[in-house]
Amino acid sequence: MADAMTATGQVPAGTPAKAEQTVYEAAGARKLAFSFVFLLLLPFLASLPAMLFWRLSQGHWVGTLGLIVLALGFAFIMFLVVVELMQSLRSRVEVGDRSVKLTLPSGRGPTPVLRYATHDISYDQIKAVETRREIYGGSLAPVLLHGARLILKDDRIVKLGYVSEANTDPCFPFPQIAQQIATRAGLTVIDRGNVRRSVQKKFFGLKTEIVDEAEGPVEQSEIDALNASHRRWVMRLIWLLVALVVAGIALNINFPPSSGLPPALNSLKSLVLPAGVVGGGG
Repeated sequence: MADAMTATGQVPAGTPAKAEQTVYEAAGARKLAFSFVFLLLLPFLASLPAMLFWRLSQGHWVGTLGLIVLALGFAFIMFLVVVELMQSLRSRVEVGDRSVKLTLPSGRGPTPVLRYATHDISYDQIKAVETRREIYGGSLAPVLLHGARLILKDDRIVKLGYVSEANTDPCFPFPQIAQQIATRAGLTVIDRGNVRRSVQKKFFGLKTEIVDEAEGPVEQSEIDALNASHRRWVMRLIWLLVALVVAGIALNINFPPSSGLPPALNSLKSLVLPAGVVGGGG
């Protein structure tokens, strides 16, 4: 067999160039940041069950309900941190010369979960590469996600993932990855258009595909109107927060802590708290 390289070390003109391998994974700083946050918050999470057990066993009910709510909220935040940490440590896409190697979340829905699957798919096994924009929520808080998936020749579906159009993840730009895979497989990316999706059906339904039956197609004009309505709602919320801050500053200036609460707030306090508590417990 003739050598692919000439005596001078150059590739002959008729030899096809090998495609460059591209690897998508989280940067080291991202992995370190989530690991640090997880280790920082872990002792607080571990101490909450012991605190709750002690208070309940000793019969201290005052403030226990608030502590339970705090524990539930803190546990939810820790779950989100663990999800992001797992994604940073495990997610990896390697677009090679002959195949694509994927280690991505295998759970359903746009949020990464703790279950991961690894695939090594050669390009000749790919039948189609599809993308679709999915719209969640209404005008108050719409979320636009761009999803991508691979359809293999045995009709298996391999999910790539989602990106938010408002904040694209630079580590895993899945529409760009789908385009790169399609180019190397000699295919064209199929755009399935815009559809409205239900959060309840996506997360709690029985569907397991990334692109399943949708709530219905959405025209681009409707998306533009949705974004415009969202911007108006955001501006209203911003002005409301500004008004609350200004009102709080004005109350603090007119009624400093040494002078006690204003009459209106004193009346509200007497309605909410028992008389003994308002009077100092006497």
